[in-house]
Amino acid sequence: MLDAEQLNKYVNALLSKSEEAYLMAIEIINKPTINYRTEGFCFFICNAWELLLKAYLINKANDINVINYKDGSNRTIGLDECVEKVFTSTTDKTKNNITLIRNIRNKATHLILPDFDYTLAPAFQRCLTNYNKFFKKQFPNFKLNNKITPYIALVNPGNNQDISSLILNPANLLLLEKVKQELGSDDTLTQTLRLVSTKKESEADIKYTIVKDGGQPVQTINVPKDIEKTHPYTTNQIIKKISETIELSLGPNHGFTSNKFQDICKRKNIKTNQDYCYQFPYYNTKINKYSDLAIEYISEVYIEEYKNK
Repeated sequence: MLDAEQLNKYVNALLSKSEEAYLMAIEIINKPTINYRTEGFCFFICNAWELLLKAYLINKANDINVINYKDGSNRTIGLDECVEKVFTSTTDKTKNNITLIRNIRNKATHLILPDFDYTLAPAFQRCLTNYNKFFKKQFPNFKLNNKITPYIALVNPGNNQDISSLILNPANLLLLEKVKQELGSDDTLTQTLRLVSTKKESEADIKYTIVKDGGQPVQTINVPKDIEKTHPYTTNQIIKKISETIELSLGPNHGFTSNKFQDICKRKNIKTNQDYCYQFPYYNTKINKYSDLAIEYISEVYIEEYKNK
């Protein structure tokens, strides 16, 4: 029987190992030169979840034996048993996502999978987000994500290749169908691409020229936009999204409220900048709808100000 200090050291060791596996999962999935991304990500993120859930169970029961089999074999329970002990509801979205990733891991271990990385990326990102939320909620004093951003950076190569043409085993159709069902029943995940101007040519991905007086005039091209798609969030929705984003860096006790949101909007002129906010006229008032860029920007402002308090 371990005393309190020994138990705490053991839990912290599990958390550190879990974080290492989690970081490996992010590193592998974000390396475009690796052809083993799907398999590698699933292996390491499942390992990360198993270690995290074991730490949670031990910490909750204050007993290391909670993760041991009762047959005297000194074996510890696996991921499936951990998931069943922690997430008891059959409709829990985190549980369903872990089960999906576990199934992909098992299939990838025994079969040769085609290149599903881009198709599965949203499900993988959801898994990372769930991991972050659970970790920070249960162990707020552990400095998770102190040096990294927990997002998948893969983008579709744009060749418009039909994924069905890559399926070598018809059984894989069931796998993709489960992915679609899970993503269809969950919140959508979006990514924002921001272009930053730099004077250092070595750091630039795109070159552009500013035409001065006497040169070829610059012509502005107006492209029609679907505001419902570019600015899909109401005030309540964007506050919820910003809170979820901030929680990944600051934990559940971040203190972001609707008043904080309105304060930043006022100080940073959010509502007069159409990159962040679009105002729909409605009788004698206006309805504000917000963009994904607003979520990113306001989250960054709040996190920086929070850390500098």
